[in-house]
Amino acid sequence: MTRVLAGRRPVLEALRGNTKIRRIYVEPQRSDEEIQTAADAREIQVTHRDRAELDRMCEGIRHQGVVAVADDYPFREIEDLLVGEGRPLALVALDQVTDPQNLGAIVRSAVTLGLDGVIIQKHRAASITPSVVRASAGATEHASIARVTNLQRTLLMLSKAGLEIIGLDAAGDTDVRTLEPSRSGRVLVVGSEGQGLRRMVRERCDTLVQIHQEGPMDSLNASVAAAIAMYEITGKRIDDDR
Repeated sequence: MTRVLAGRRPVLEALRGNTKIRRIYVEPQRSDEEIQTAADAREIQVTHRDRAELDRMCEGIRHQGVVAVADDYPFREIEDLLVGEGRPLALVALDQVTDPQNLGAIVRSAVTLGLDGVIIQKHRAASITPSVVRASAGATEHASIARVTNLQRTLLMLSKAGLEIIGLDAAGDTDVRTLEPSRSGRVLVVGSEGQGLRRMVRERCDTLVQIHQEGPMDSLNASVAAAIAMYEITGKRIDDDR
């Protein structure tokens, strides 16, 4: 099976990463030296296709005249995410996040902030679609993403592996900024856009944190809240080698 990557930045990031790209198509009038150079380095052919054909391939997703056909997304196993580089792990798990824009933005923040992996669900949640790849600006092609059937069971397994489970909840009793530094590694759990964390998922958390707000708005977009919390989590990893 194959998937479509739409847009210049997603295609370029895929070329820079380990994505297995089969073909790249560009509009005849487009000349993109950066993409051509990256494609040549990986011996991937760049072929001309007119805009109408690219539109059909992308099914309404804005492509900027650049489209790639790649292998299916290489999801990781949970066990793969537990193999760190000698420092405490920082993971983010998403509880039924369904909006592709939010998922893409969260993945982009996770990659930018240096998290070790992202956990999403197989059912009732957004997956790594062309829209998500584009919303992430291609960050999906650098991320380690695991897809699980049962998030509660996964969190229990991660807890038994020694990780602290931190739930992001507007009603949490701990300000995320006050979390103590940790040597054990942490999993940040982010709830869905409308419902937040489900009860069973919330009960799997060791600590519920909230983001202190002082302005007139009473809520944050899920991806913005996740980015703030991920920043705090990654900044409080204690590396024993230091």
